[in-house]
Amino acid sequence: MSQPISSWNLLWEHLHQEYTVRPMDLTSGRVPGDVDVLVMIAPQTMSDKKRFALDQYLMRGGSVVVAAGNYVLPVQQLPGSLTLQPVEGGIAEMLAHYGVEVGNFLVMDPQNEPFPAQVQRNVGGMQVVEIQQLDYPPFVDVRADGMDRENPIVSDLPAVTMHWVSPLTVDEAMNQDRDVSVLLQSTEQSWLRTDTDVQPNLEAHPPYGFALEGEQRAWPLAVAIRGSFESYFKDKSPLETEPLTDTVEASLGVVETSPESSRLGVIGSAEVVDDAVLELSRSLSADRYLTNLQFVQNAVDWSVEDEDLLTIRSRGTYARLLKPLEEGQKAAWMWGNYLVALVALVAIGVVWAVRRRSEPPMFGLETVEGQGGSDE
Repeated sequence: MSQPISSWNLLWEHLHQEYTVRPMDLTSGRVPGDVDVLVMIAPQTMSDKKRFALDQYLMRGGSVVVAAGNYVLPVQQLPGSLTLQPVEGGIAEMLAHYGVEVGNFLVMDPQNEPFPAQVQRNVGGMQVVEIQQLDYPPFVDVRADGMDRENPIVSDLPAVTMHWVSPLTVDEAMNQDRDVSVLLQSTEQSWLRTDTDVQPNLEAHPPYGFALEGEQRAWPLAVAIRGSFESYFKDKSPLETEPLTDTVEASLGVVETSPESSRLGVIGSAEVVDDAVLELSRSLSADRYLTNLQFVQNAVDWSVEDEDLLTIRSRGTYARLLKPLEEGQKAAWMWGNYLVALVALVAIGVVWAVRRRSEPPMFGLETVEGQGGSDE
């Protein structure tokens, strides 16, 4: 059998530094009562009992953080291509019921993290394949101007990369009585793509390798909601069809409305903390991948209401990233550096010439005629 391409060991190790982390089996239809926050990464092939466990955990005042993008990496990739597959059996309908719709699109942004792509070059009549860092719009690079700096989850983060992210839509009517924060959003120049072929083609679509489609505007990529939610399984519990036994699950019934303390964090990327993707990021920039791990940990801290220590934990765990520059800005800085160096050389030459002219001349000793001869 083919092994799954996705794993989340880096996130597991990162969260394990602060919390007791364990895998959760939801097939029983119930989340244990000692769980402080339920973190779900790329939920797929979810049965109704598993969805019911998630729903009732939230209804009982629990906190849920879910990375629920609509696209994931398939188990196998064809050579020379890069494709995604839609998520099957996820929780998109549940999230829409809670007031957050996950779109069936990919967000593309000119402000992005580079991707190491294979590029063919003609060298002396021979085709040579080399790896180059290319702009890759599906890896959306969210900087400070795309974050809710008032929210402690992202207030101290310099950047977060959202890999193959789906846009989120917050239902204003359903969330009017809740505390909603759009944590991350793309730039105003971003657009949406429906094709799951994410291999860039620079020859057909310069300069980013993808065609510009539809409207360009900012799209929400991650949200945090606190408030009361209505159960997705109201009047339709999947456990009612099973024989009743003397168990806690059977006696509890269905909680139809959650308390105001319930918290829901939705991230539009299912691959935001995938080991394979983070290792790819680490190969290009040593510390860049840490900001994604810190982002999820901050969301967990917020979920367990540990906001006092949240900002302390996020300091000093990553390198400060430079703000990305446009091509015109890069050229301006390059020629500016040349100009500064030239001016500095001219200034040094002028100072040296002035100092040379201001120095008094040095006269040599005159030869005394007859010096060294016999005395007269």
